[in-house]
Amino acid sequence: MHKCYLGLLLCFFQYVIVAQQADSLTQSKTNNFSHFLKNKNIGWAGFAGFDMTPTMESFQKQIRLDISLTHERLSLGMTYSSLLGGLKQYVIFPSTYRLNAQHGGIILGIRIFQSKWINGYINTAYQWGQMVWEDPASKEYVFSSKSEGIKPEFEITIYPKFWLQLSTKVGYQQISKLELPQVNSADFSGFFYSLGLKINLSNEKY
Repeated sequence: MHKCYLGLLLCFFQYVIVAQQADSLTQSKTNNFSHFLKNKNIGWAGFAGFDMTPTMESFQKQIRLDISLTHERLSLGMTYSSLLGGLKQYVIFPSTYRLNAQHGGIILGIRIFQSKWINGYINTAYQWGQMVWEDPASKEYVFSSKSEGIKPEFEITIYPKFWLQLSTKVGYQQISKLELPQVNSADFSGFFYSLGLKINLSNEKY
């Protein structure tokens, strides 16, 4: 019986020692990772704003959200955009349907210049998503199609030393693989511009 208690006690102390070693190793790895991030100028940036994009011979507003990891001059992240308000049109007379569009994807960027008051970036987004003709009354999708797009753009941020910045963009959107009644890829391809706010917590050096 005493041997059993002694065995349990030894197992307990062994567990405590192993747990302390694991905690020390975890803490060491955490400190090393934090040191790595600090030394490598790694941070993150987010954008929230609006794109004015070509939509059937006019410009329609899209909400846009980006979030990226940054490393020195480079950034890599995710982007999302959604058409606001929708666009109504006769698709099958006399019914009127509303166009909705949502896209998401990856975005890659590089800072090409920096100064005291402005920074300049070149970004490229590759997106895929869906466009639909929706019945406004029932909210049902009557026609839908998957689509893909590529969006190279030039971005300027104002007052880059502050973490919250004004961002303006201009670029070109190329949509492909769209198969919907009354519209085609060319109806949504062309130049666009954008305005929004950018949160930049990158460890950039000036």
